[in-house]
Amino acid sequence: DGASMASPGPPEPTPTQSYVDEDINNSNILGQLIPQFTFPSFRVRDTMSYIQRLPPELLSYIVELVCLLEAPAQTQAAATILGRVSKQWREIVFNTPAIWTSFHVSKGVNPTNLEVLLLRSGGLPVDVHVVDGVTKPTEVRDQLDALARHSSRWRNVEISHPAAFTLFENSIPWALPKLQSLAVEATSKRLPPSLVYYYESILEWPLAPDIRLGWKNRMYPFLQSLDLCDIEVKLRETEDFLEFLEAHGSLERLTFRRIWELDEYTPSRTAVLPHLKELQLRGIPSSEILRWVSAPSLHKLVVEKSPQLRLWTPVNIESNYATATNITLIHFSTAPDALLNILRAVPLASAVELVSTDLRSRASFSTENILIEHKLFHLTSLYIQGVTSLPRLKAVVEVHKDTLKDVKTHCLDLGLPRESDSENYSERDEALGWLKDQTTFKFDISHSLDAFGGHYRCHEDQRCGKQMLCGGTRCRISL
Repeated sequence: DGASMASPGPPEPTPTQSYVDEDINNSNILGQLIPQFTFPSFRVRDTMSYIQRLPPELLSYIVELVCLLEAPAQTQAAATILGRVSKQWREIVFNTPAIWTSFHVSKGVNPTNLEVLLLRSGGLPVDVHVVDGVTKPTEVRDQLDALARHSSRWRNVEISHPAAFTLFENSIPWALPKLQSLAVEATSKRLPPSLVYYYESILEWPLAPDIRLGWKNRMYPFLQSLDLCDIEVKLRETEDFLEFLEAHGSLERLTFRRIWELDEYTPSRTAVLPHLKELQLRGIPSSEILRWVSAPSLHKLVVEKSPQLRLWTPVNIESNYATATNITLIHFSTAPDALLNILRAVPLASAVELVSTDLRSRASFSTENILIEHKLFHLTSLYIQGVTSLPRLKAVVEVHKDTLKDVKTHCLDLGLPRESDSENYSERDEALGWLKDQTTFKFDISHSLDAFGGHYRCHEDQRCGKQMLCGGTRCRISL
């Protein structure tokens, strides 16, 4: 009877489980953790491997960490592989909801299987990703319809597809009570707005579809991040979109990339977003878009000028972004007036980046003159791509040396023979020595290795038609 009262022995391990157990035992990772756990039967404990001695709750936590270390698209695949080790592991994997909360719509997925996976996620919020551009829109819609049965739990939605805005219009519910992040990007090739009227008949460059996104009826009360890429701004919807922004005052991050605007639209009002911390306007076609939003708590502002924003285009953003401290301006060397107006509108700017592949053009003198004549009283970090010369950089730094702590320049014309139009190299040497000897700020030059005595390479600057000093064969900045 005493033998019958004893606890039964552990189940016979499968070959895969035996291999895993042996690998863990040899590593002795869990050896120090085991003594703190008590078991009802010492005989069973002695015959079990380290991994078998772990309580199911701890093993579930380990499985969760391992799966979440994988890329989001591979989380569920990793869980499936772990579930093949043994029956115990399969039960633990299936009962760990956190690893079943990321759903990637892709080619060949059966929509009926998504319901099973959604049940494994319990009641946790889920993320929906449509980033497989080769999946047909009909397949995407079928899978999104299956996921929409649990749309009340959608937390993050990402759509990057040639038919992104058509899918957004037809397959994304208008009410998502737990949505925190929404990103929509159309990846199809389209004509630049300036060429639409001339090349409408070219089939390989399709026009933007005539769709209505229904901003007026959409309600995402907890939305914190909104990213729209390659979207056409239509006059009949702009007012609705501004109302949508006003109704979502919880927004903390707003990004527009490659906005399409065939007809410049002047908004009747400005949408105030009290909690907005980061605003990115990439490839803006007109200055009016800068006045769509007012952010009294803004921290980071990124503005990229498109070719449609001309040299003479006036920019007046008033005090919409007056609290911004981190400023990045791209391609503004060809619009010095707009650059000056933006810098005037951000008096608290402490970190400024001027990023542009055309800063080495003749207009770059205007950029440096603006930084010399318009002092930024709180500037601590300055990054400029393409300063025309070291003496010019020195003049800019001297104006702000009382507050500067970090100065960095990229692809600098150092004035070396045959690679520069400069003739007075003593002035260059004096400026370089002055910048390097300063102790109040850090000075760094990237893609110009010879500034500190090393070797350098030359590459042809296609925009300016002259040789520039660079640490590589190509000189590009990506943000």
